[in-house]
Amino acid sequence: MIKASPHINATDKYTGLNYLFLTFLKIGCVSFGGHMALIAVVEKEMIEKDGRISREDLLNAVSIASLLPGPLAVNVVAYIGYHLQRKSGLVVSMLGVLLPACILMYILSWCYFNYIHVKGLSDIMVYTVAAVSAIILSTGLNIFLKEVKGHQGKLALCFLSIALLYFVKGYFIIVLLMVTGGISGVVFNLGNLTNAQNHRFKWEKLSFSAKAGLSALAILYTSFISGVYKYADQMLLKIISVFSGISLSLFGGGYVMVPIMQSLFVTELKWLTNQEFIDSIAFSQLTPGPILVSAFFTGYKLAGIAGALLATLAIFLPSAILMIIAAKIFKQNAGSMLMKNALAGIKPVVVGMILVSAIKLFFSAAYTPVSIALFFAAFVLSFRFKFNPVYLILIALTVGIVLHFSA
Repeated sequence: MIKASPHINATDKYTGLNYLFLTFLKIGCVSFGGHMALIAVVEKEMIEKDGRISREDLLNAVSIASLLPGPLAVNVVAYIGYHLQRKSGLVVSMLGVLLPACILMYILSWCYFNYIHVKGLSDIMVYTVAAVSAIILSTGLNIFLKEVKGHQGKLALCFLSIALLYFVKGYFIIVLLMVTGGISGVVFNLGNLTNAQNHRFKWEKLSFSAKAGLSALAILYTSFISGVYKYADQMLLKIISVFSGISLSLFGGGYVMVPIMQSLFVTELKWLTNQEFIDSIAFSQLTPGPILVSAFFTGYKLAGIAGALLATLAIFLPSAILMIIAAKIFKQNAGSMLMKNALAGIKPVVVGMILVSAIKLFFSAAYTPVSIALFFAAFVLSFRFKFNPVYLILIALTVGIVLHFSA
């Protein structure tokens, strides 16, 4: 059962597959701005508005996903879908959140290879980025006020995370902060669980399906790092091996993998020209989805729509399967005082990650007076009046389109 927040009894609401698909489809249509943007919209839609999950569920998902390979946002979606409706929920949730980006990527790819190069649209995103960064900041502050404020240890961890993540780049600093937070939580009892019932941490035997999943992932990853895929005659087999390997090698976000993918696709495999690779990344920024949706573009060039679908499936599904197996181990130990205290120390780090993401995202775009005004308006509407973030993003996107085509 879902653990309810103090204000919303999420367990009283049945969450069907239709709800998961339609909700994540809506979220997928407006998830511009990276993984924290998607998490912010999930928080507003599924916690504050619908009460289908608790804030603790979301923070747990982000904490686990941050320590595993793969695109963080899609792994969080997979966790939520599996948490609510098991395997069926995982499938429909991932399908819903990725479908809008894949459809738009298909249109852009078709135009690119069959008609014209689609360029000059990046300035539209300046206004969307402003609204998205405001929504992420609002979400981070809301969680900060509920989970961190008033506790000196958690405040110290949160501010340390903000300072280090702002000035230091790389996945290893995230891991270091997560480990520091977890150890601090255990040592200083940040969960305030002195009188709570303690359950010993346990490692139960994995189910047959979990073992089969791990075996398949091991085979795919071995094929990738050994380069065996190079000797396959079928392009579709190469696509599955390469993109699955990327999925299981991705630590620290999609941007970390961009130079590696460029070296692999352009220099080694010669699947794309350098300009095509750059354009694929630019197109992924125009879609409301993770940067790794650029896999659709590459797969489309190599083997048409079948290649595009296989590349997209291969880059997102393996890490999602790993996420679910890790989540099972976590749930088996949900009653462990060790686990609870560790998560109590990790959560302030996650809050710091959300706040830093908002700050960095805002300053990543060439802001204008209009975008600054949109930022403050979106922040006030989201933080003070709980305005639906979907509408805020759509308004910002409309402003960008109008100003772009009227210039």
